[in-house]
Amino acid sequence: MTNELDVADFQIAVPDADLDDLHRRLSATRWPRRWPEPRWAAGTDQDILERLVTYWRDGFDWRAHEARLNAEPQRMAALSGQGVHFVHVRAGAPTGLPVVTTNGWPSTFAEMIPLAHRLADLGHDVVVPSLPGFTFSDQQATAPGEIPTSELWHRLMTGLGYDRYVAHGGDLGAGITSRLGAAHPETVAGIHLMAVMGANSHDNLTDDEVAYLDGMTEWDDDGGAYQHQQQTRPMTLAYGLTDSPAGLLAWITEKYRAWSDCDGDLARRWSDDDILVQASLYWFTNTIGTSFRPYYDYRAHRKPESTVAMGDVPTAIAAFPHDIATPPREYAERTYNVVQYTRFDRGGHFAPHEEPDLLAADIHAFAETLD
Repeated sequence: MTNELDVADFQIAVPDADLDDLHRRLSATRWPRRWPEPRWAAGTDQDILERLVTYWRDGFDWRAHEARLNAEPQRMAALSGQGVHFVHVRAGAPTGLPVVTTNGWPSTFAEMIPLAHRLADLGHDVVVPSLPGFTFSDQQATAPGEIPTSELWHRLMTGLGYDRYVAHGGDLGAGITSRLGAAHPETVAGIHLMAVMGANSHDNLTDDEVAYLDGMTEWDDDGGAYQHQQQTRPMTLAYGLTDSPAGLLAWITEKYRAWSDCDGDLARRWSDDDILVQASLYWFTNTIGTSFRPYYDYRAHRKPESTVAMGDVPTAIAAFPHDIATPPREYAERTYNVVQYTRFDRGGHFAPHEEPDLLAADIHAFAETLD
């Protein structure tokens, strides 16, 4: 492979002053008056949050995690004038197609690293870019962005010398991955998804499809307020979450509990350090506000004719039972050329962290059919 990109090695280096400022803000947290509601019923549980805030201030060792992340092969690429941060994990003996992975929200690149290493062990080079406006990648300079994220990923992968590859994504990443496959079928050998776009036709729905769509409506009514706010008035929200680390932590912790296979017990899937690494990455890079851009841009700048025509791109669906939604195969087939469909018995929205072995094996099995 030849590297045709302007790429530089990258290391995280949070200034001591930023750590001191974080600790000061955590110490000065003003807590709301408690409500007489069951724990988690009205949002993030205050006892859990107070414990996390105390640990973030007094016990959490950011420098140790910074060193761990800096042990990964991080790079920064200049793509059409925009800085894109990525981790490039190479297989010791590459035997399979390379893979580009795309996370969703409120995830970051750090959550994809366990998956990347397992795929590398299976013979795949793996590229883990940070979405525009997430952690160390620049946000798009215009609204809407001049270059779609899917196109940035294509330029990144081909610039790294990969003329054929597999793309994986969940949540926001599933939409980006879908658009990448649709735009570049000559290069994208196949796409592996944990979520699907809405179907162009809802004629003659099966019972499973009706149940899936009803479940999506129910979820939107009960848990979709965050999405509506991030789509409609994200800056109003961003001021508070950018100023208060406790507020930022509350906003994302609720999602890690609600969308994972933890049965209501956050600690079943997430250590305190897991949660605080994610919160710290958003905090130190001041990117919680810019991470809302995909939500706002989709609603505010989407063109009426922007429905994606997937064509014949081979598609694999990985359906995890505790994700926000688990689309039935027949619904996915309304839009995609589904050649592999796997319904797992455990795992949730954050499968790269929750079940990296299952997910890596599924991506590998799919890629093997594409060689």
